[in-house]
Amino acid sequence: MKQGSGGARKSKGALMRGKVVDWQDDRGFGFIEPEAGGGRTYFHVSAMSRGLRRPRVGDNVAFEQARAANGKIQAVSVRPAGGTALRALLSSKRMVLSIAALMVFPALWLLASKAVVPVWLFWVSAAMSLVALVLYGRDKWASRRDRQRTPEATLQLCALLCGWPGALLAQQLFRHKSNKRAFQFKFWLMVVLNVSALSFMLYPDAMLWFRQVFY
Repeated sequence: MKQGSGGARKSKGALMRGKVVDWQDDRGFGFIEPEAGGGRTYFHVSAMSRGLRRPRVGDNVAFEQARAANGKIQAVSVRPAGGTALRALLSSKRMVLSIAALMVFPALWLLASKAVVPVWLFWVSAAMSLVALVLYGRDKWASRRDRQRTPEATLQLCALLCGWPGALLAQQLFRHKSNKRAFQFKFWLMVVLNVSALSFMLYPDAMLWFRQVFY
């Protein structure tokens, strides 16, 4: 008995808290037991905040209520609460990618300090990453105010010129361009090109192997 979540209208009530007591993952819906009582409340997976893992039985959640097209009350704007919120944040895709982006800099500094890669590579990466943060932040600001946007080609060029760690971090911080598939495909291509170039620096024999294979 799957209920739709389309056309739901939020109520004016305060934010509520409860616990997921039933979840049908294959069907994408479940029920929340509100802390204040009043019976279980239906919710659909589409009512969950984006970027977080799917709910599980026992999760503490915060939510609002809305009246669906069929007249029944359901939960909307469902997001983790309490300890569940912390665990969800730490395990979220955005947090993992943010940490990965930040870890690039100490890794590059370590390699530069051991003379494995040139020191300028660290500083160029840091500088271009800062530029990427500014460009993404400005473009996000412009998108909300219908102002002149930063061309996507400029953002991709910044990533290509060693600024991809900052670009990756900016995508997570500003929640910008991270769900646009065409943009993400090109962005990760820039990352692959950067990592490949770094690999050739780390392993001098890699270029020799490349020539033997392709020439």
